[in-house]
Amino acid sequence: MTTSVIENTYRITAEEEGNDYLAGIFRPVEHEITATDMAVIGEIPLDLDGTYIRNGHNPILQPQSGRYHWFDGDSMVHSTAFKDGKAVYRNRMVLTAGLLSELEAGRGLFPGLRDGFEAEEGLKNNSGTDVVLHNGEFKTMFSRCGQPYRLDPETLATIGPDTFGGEWTKGVSAHSKVDERTGELIFFNYSFNTAPFMEYGVVGADGVLLHSTEIELPGPRLPHDCWLTENYTVLHDYPVYWDPELLKQRKKKLTFNRDLPSRYGVIPRHGSGDQIRWFEGSPGYMLHTVNAWEDGDEIVAYGYLQHEPVPTVPAGTPRVKTPNYFLSFVYTQPRLTEFRFNLKTGACTERQVDDECFEMPGINNRFMGLKTRYSYNTRVADIPFFLAQGIQKFDYELMAEVARYELPDGKYMGQPVFAARTGGVEEDDGYLVAYVADADSAEVYIWDARAIDKGPVARVLLPQRVPGGSHAYWARGEDIRQGRARRARLEATEMGS
Repeated sequence: MTTSVIENTYRITAEEEGNDYLAGIFRPVEHEITATDMAVIGEIPLDLDGTYIRNGHNPILQPQSGRYHWFDGDSMVHSTAFKDGKAVYRNRMVLTAGLLSELEAGRGLFPGLRDGFEAEEGLKNNSGTDVVLHNGEFKTMFSRCGQPYRLDPETLATIGPDTFGGEWTKGVSAHSKVDERTGELIFFNYSFNTAPFMEYGVVGADGVLLHSTEIELPGPRLPHDCWLTENYTVLHDYPVYWDPELLKQRKKKLTFNRDLPSRYGVIPRHGSGDQIRWFEGSPGYMLHTVNAWEDGDEIVAYGYLQHEPVPTVPAGTPRVKTPNYFLSFVYTQPRLTEFRFNLKTGACTERQVDDECFEMPGINNRFMGLKTRYSYNTRVADIPFFLAQGIQKFDYELMAEVARYELPDGKYMGQPVFAARTGGVEEDDGYLVAYVADADSAEVYIWDARAIDKGPVARVLLPQRVPGGSHAYWARGEDIRQGRARRARLEATEMGS
């Protein structure tokens, strides 16, 4: 029988009539719980050892203006830890400085993404976009740049903002990359109004800043992700930005300039801004990359290039519904695309390798920056929301889908993560893990990565809903235990000094 303990309860006041991202499967959760001994359909594999964690937006208080955008919501992380065929579920709010100040005031204090020009500089760092494990701690990140927040990898308790050893207070964008071979964290940030508009950096395995440099862009941009190889990082500059003429009038409107190329900046991992080499590609935008690696004189990279990053909103659409079009991959039309950047000739070639609409890809993260054969991509739901309804296993040697699993009608899933089998060596020797939910219930699905089309080998029935969310990560149990031991040694040293 499930044992579920309510650890904390929040009074949810966030509401807005007609806002789909405050209703149904996106409805915020009020309880923080810890659950054990949950019912399981099938059997949790004994060689599954680690923690699946997913970030997402869970607004607590009514927004200051009353207008809510999904990306404004406070961060709530949901984790399921697996060991010896058993599972423990936890969910916790990330106690950012902004959320704590609002809880103390008892009301919303910050503007949101649907507010005017002045709101851009005052957005709350909700830390609700992505999550990784680095230096033995979970780090949550905000899509519009903010300090990452450190979480205890076992209890999920908020430790506080991460300044990389006191060396960095400028924030990072959503998708910092962890090189699991070196332990380094690679990041970038960007500015809305301050040249040169981008900075890039590397944090060591010990959590201390190793390197940072400025990257000059033509103006303010909205980069979201990057690629990592063994020796290089590839940064993005897409022709999607705020209309410069309207900015002069202190207004903001996102525009897609089809007359400008997409640009990709290749920089040595520890290189300076003047070492970056820019390659030009077709106009578009990319939210999420798959992987990249070095192949002779070339860098080969894969990602989901959007062909309509600023979709047309039908006339007469209520303002509260407008964000739905920008949040739905049905409208932005991402397609899996291959890029080749020739470091010898300076040429960039690209080709679309899959015609279907997928996104939110995952790989075996031990192979990040190395040649990979497989990725696990989520099939975009056929409705105008940030939801998925299936998984595709894509083979980059065959350049084709080799397996697929579709969810039952009415069920939606978050980003799947690859979890290596204990002792597994080959790239796809492991499992896929994801939350699967509807408006009233949630489960954890576990698939054999080599046979996803056969359905989950186990389904853990959770005692609480898991709202639709953003990005997820798999932390190996060994890495969490090593981090715990390292922190214990550090604390012992500090107490003895």
